[in-house]
Amino acid sequence: MRPAILLLTLMLVLYSGALLSVGQAQAGSLVVRVFDLHGNPRPGVELTLANSTFTRMFETTAQGVAEFRLISPGTYNLSARVEGVVVASATVTYPSQAILNLTLMIQDIELTVYDLDGRPAGGMTIELRSENGPVIRRGSTDNSGRFSIRDLPFSNLSQVGPYRVLGRLGNITVLNSTIIVSQQVSRYELTAEVVRVGISVLDYRGRGVNATLRISAEGLNYSTTLAAGRVSSLPSSSVAGAYVIEAVRQYTPQGPEISLLREVTRLDRSQNLTYVLDLSDITVVVRDDSGEALQGVRILLESERLGVLGSSTTGRTGLVAFEAIPFSEGRPGAGLYHVTVYKDSIRLSVLDINLVPGTIRVNMTVNRLQTVFYIHKPSGQPLANASLTLLDPVTRRTYTAASDANGRVTLSLIPGTHQYAISYMGVEVARGVLNATEPQVSIPATNVDLELRVRVRDWAGNVLRDAIVSIVWRGRELEVVKQDDGSVSALVPVADEVRVDVYLGGSLMERRIIWVSSPTLHEVRLRGVMVGGGLVDVETITSIVASVLLALSAASIAVLWRYRAPKK
Repeated sequence: MRPAILLLTLMLVLYSGALLSVGQAQAGSLVVRVFDLHGNPRPGVELTLANSTFTRMFETTAQGVAEFRLISPGTYNLSARVEGVVVASATVTYPSQAILNLTLMIQDIELTVYDLDGRPAGGMTIELRSENGPVIRRGSTDNSGRFSIRDLPFSNLSQVGPYRVLGRLGNITVLNSTIIVSQQVSRYELTAEVVRVGISVLDYRGRGVNATLRISAEGLNYSTTLAAGRVSSLPSSSVAGAYVIEAVRQYTPQGPEISLLREVTRLDRSQNLTYVLDLSDITVVVRDDSGEALQGVRILLESERLGVLGSSTTGRTGLVAFEAIPFSEGRPGAGLYHVTVYKDSIRLSVLDINLVPGTIRVNMTVNRLQTVFYIHKPSGQPLANASLTLLDPVTRRTYTAASDANGRVTLSLIPGTHQYAISYMGVEVARGVLNATEPQVSIPATNVDLELRVRVRDWAGNVLRDAIVSIVWRGRELEVVKQDDGSVSALVPVADEVRVDVYLGGSLMERRIIWVSSPTLHEVRLRGVMVGGGLVDVETITSIVASVLLALSAASIAVLWRYRAPKK
């Protein structure tokens, strides 16, 4: 026992020394140490020391200590406040009491809120308010239904009293309870008027319907949107009254919401509600009168009661699917349906049907239009053996056929705009856009029979009307016609290069290769001048002119010498 007694004695000596040190360091001061119920120092607590002639305040330090210096001997009232409430008090006689410990009457509590089925009620807004004082705390329960509150003054304090706990979902109060906060109790379990509800909306085949679910209380200003198939917490009907459950769907971006379901029910307990509606997914398949799928056309689905319920464009298989379409009868009931097929603004086909259970496929047929295309030259003459290619930019269909001797091509088409191209003798001679909505369409081939005119001149610019011009295209000599201006003309069948030969007196004088892509006047200037019915080349004419000029110069010089000779 001696070691133990020795150790205890040593501790007492050290403690007394520490107190003596504090007293010496804080001579003339009142030192207050503030603790919570668990003996932990409490910083930031407002202390008030007062008597009839004196009042001083001090906020505890990080170590939970307050020091009132230079106070006169006497009796004082000491109080500690939390949120304006006195949570501890003592009467102090100074200096006989220079050091004082003060324990706060505050408690950390935890509320756990359950619904009517005993499951945690998470996401609930909580307000806790003292009935006799200013203490108010707010927050919300977590997923476990818990809400923790620190430093709550005891209910037995004169400024506090019992606490009222209010819990809300939205703006509806679903919890209204009273609790007593004391040193002995820190956990409270409360039950709120909350039920858990799951709502599923199915079509007639039991598949989920993508719709917006809204639920509103008839007796209160409360409404919310639910996710189909997901369980949600709602105020029970005991506080909210009967509920109106609606399922709505907007079938087109610009269209109105269509009410698929409207039910009134009471929700006094947790439950899963399932509603089976008279809806089904509908497939529309579009083919032409030959049975080939038609892509790129627009399908408009509208009913006489509910308006437009869908608009979509067919894919490569000619198919369009519409989801959750109401049957003609039942809930909500759409009445007679009009299914219309459009290509651009052209209505191709219309079908009136009644949709009933079991009808999940609607077949539409579009009749093609037999169109005769007359391909002709600029002169109006038919262009035979021309290749006509049509592209329907909507359906992506391509057609190719050759014109007969009368320039005609017959094709069965989906009415509407087409892009066309005409090839003749391996050259594209026309391109453009046409509207195949009539039984007959005329197409001019603009780049055929291109007029080539050739005019021959000598070096002096004189038109040589006697020159013979030969125009050869792809090895074939074209027929030429003499014109009044001295030129000759020929029709080149398509844009191409041609050979032009010029003859004088049976001799080939000039040969040229030229490209003809449009009506053209081409002049050939020969190197020479027509003299006496013959073409004299430039070099010969130059020599003759030089000789004549030389002779004239000599004659002039002789005459001048003759007249200047002296007379005898």
